[in-house]
Amino acid sequence: MAEIFRHVALQKYKAPVDDVTAKRIKEVHDDLGAQAPTVRAISHGPDLGVRPNGYDYGLVADFDDAEGWKAYSAHPAHDVVRSVMKDIVESAVVCQFTVTVPDAEK
Repeated sequence: MAEIFRHVALQKYKAPVDDVTAKRIKEVHDDLGAQAPTVRAISHGPDLGVRPNGYDYGLVADFDDAEGWKAYSAHPAHDVVRSVMKDIVESAVVCQFTVTVPDAEK
């Protein structure tokens, strides 16, 4: 068994976003996952609204280690995400922890 570094980010918007903005949010997050070479896996999307009072957008990304996350955070594609989100997000929370996976997945 091996451990990977998991990054979870949740964002609360200042106001609901329109379809064009929602599409742009998805695109920049997709691009970040594709361009940042230290990302092992990434998933993200808008809240489904099943549970009341949830955050508006969530992201889960996996890395080999904390250094991989630091490289992802410093990647220019992450700056594009920050630029798009800076006027949309009211608040965000982050949690990072390790996950045990079979050695073949590491």
